[in-house]
Amino acid sequence: MALSNTHSSSSSGDDVSNIRPKITFLDQLVQVLEISLIFLTCYSIIVLLDAVFEGLQLYEPLASVFLGEPGVGSFNGGQFEAIIRIGFVFNIMLFSLTLVFGVWMRKTRDNWSLKDLGYTFKTEKYSFWEILRCGILLGIIVLLVQFVVMTFAVFIFSGFNVEAALLSHVFLNEKTGDFFTSKQLLAEFYFGFIEMGFIWPMTAGFFFFSYANASLRAKFPEGVANLLSTLFYVFYLAFFFMITTRGKLAALGQLAMSPLFWSQLLVFLIMLYLSFSAFSETKSLLLPFVLNFIFNSGLTVVRTLNSLLYEAASLTMLIPYFFCALLVVVWYLVKKEDFSIIRSSINYLLNPSGVRTSIILVLTSIFVILAFIFPSILELVVSLNISGTSQLQLPPWLLSVAYGFTYGLIIVLLVIILTYDPTQVHDVLLVKKPEGLPLAARIELFQSDQVLISGFFTALSAVSDELEARPSQIRSIKRGEREIIIEDGVFTRVIALVDKDSPSIRTTMAWKHREFEILHRRTLDEWLGEELPEAKDFVDDLGQISVLFNFPQQTKWLAVITAIFSPLMITLISLL
Repeated sequence: MALSNTHSSSSSGDDVSNIRPKITFLDQLVQVLEISLIFLTCYSIIVLLDAVFEGLQLYEPLASVFLGEPGVGSFNGGQFEAIIRIGFVFNIMLFSLTLVFGVWMRKTRDNWSLKDLGYTFKTEKYSFWEILRCGILLGIIVLLVQFVVMTFAVFIFSGFNVEAALLSHVFLNEKTGDFFTSKQLLAEFYFGFIEMGFIWPMTAGFFFFSYANASLRAKFPEGVANLLSTLFYVFYLAFFFMITTRGKLAALGQLAMSPLFWSQLLVFLIMLYLSFSAFSETKSLLLPFVLNFIFNSGLTVVRTLNSLLYEAASLTMLIPYFFCALLVVVWYLVKKEDFSIIRSSINYLLNPSGVRTSIILVLTSIFVILAFIFPSILELVVSLNISGTSQLQLPPWLLSVAYGFTYGLIIVLLVIILTYDPTQVHDVLLVKKPEGLPLAARIELFQSDQVLISGFFTALSAVSDELEARPSQIRSIKRGEREIIIEDGVFTRVIALVDKDSPSIRTTMAWKHREFEILHRRTLDEWLGEELPEAKDFVDDLGQISVLFNFPQQTKWLAVITAIFSPLMITLISLL
């Protein structure tokens, strides 16, 4: 019988049962692996879906004269196909898959709900209007950051050309250098207002804000979780948003040579760090959504108006930005408290909470390699295999090897993450049956005397036997975030305080307990209350038990067979 008591009071004011277990680097690594696994799986599925669309030429019927203008629909001047690929296939599919997978993972491992992930319009600390107001303010600030960074970047890297810097705030035809026509402006306005303002922040952005950031906050200090979320999201933008063509690794290498690329990434870093800090503070996705909407829509409106009002570069193009700056100054004088999120964001950066920079870089590298590099290699192999237009001729079996390796990697990561269930024994009490007298104890967190503890569990067991027609052993008692587990032997009973009850730790304890009783059965049978050094050594031994992975035997064999033979079979099929 399992007996749960989550609201039990302690005889001491210092109830240690609710103290959270110490978070280790391995805990943090597994959490990053979980996020990487979800992205690896979803990105790989999207690669295959994109290959099907391309192979069956399903993109062509979607071509539109309205949105097919050259230079419209992406930072790099893409076509309508690029908008469909990035906006629908890559973005919405990524959101759908990752959100479902991510929510399932959090619900399975931590029993979270959608409310815990921030799907609320108001919280205990913030009303709807406060969240909306702060979102508008941060959106305007990020718009000003975009203006300052990109204007100076264009000015410097164009040879200190004032005209080029000013023209970066209008929509230009990259081939002719002319301002956009009304038709092109309408298409770009659609892209910036509808897709960038609504679709983008509500798709993959919602996944990152709701799942990744909340998951990282469970294992990292808040500021570090915000920083890691920002870095993860910036790489997503670089791979999925700023590169609209296939062969993302090669395109990323070319973009990396452009100073404007790094300037835009700097803007994204600032915007996303403020977004994650705002989400972390308010616990509502409404604020980062409003921030993204104000930033993208505002940028589109300003550039569209400039394109309509002017025919050549003019300093008056900067009037909307100066108006926004004046609005922020007045806002600060009237509502200074709305700037608290910015202050807290800066404080988090200045005080990294003891997490070394090297750890942040290592974990970010692991995420990028697993979530983007491996799927990008798969994308390259699939694209070259399907298009057949490249001069690089790939062996026919290489595609199956790429499939098999990706599948095997997903299985290995999935097994590691789902079986990672660290549990440690803290306190151990060995009690003589049936008297309930303690033989030995190892006390670290228990606040009561060992005689009182052993008497309590003996009485509890007796009451349980009286209440049930078929007496059964009490197996565990829930105490806050930890559990007290009980294992009965022939002569003695073991009572242990553990992080959580798991089959692995019970198996280890039961095996040691049985071995102890067999070895000292005569002494235990004839014990009259004297001190037993053997019992003291036994409880000290149990107190050292620590389990990292809850790995049932059936799962172990299934994982090994799947991880080894399934990729092998995929590869062999291609050779037959």
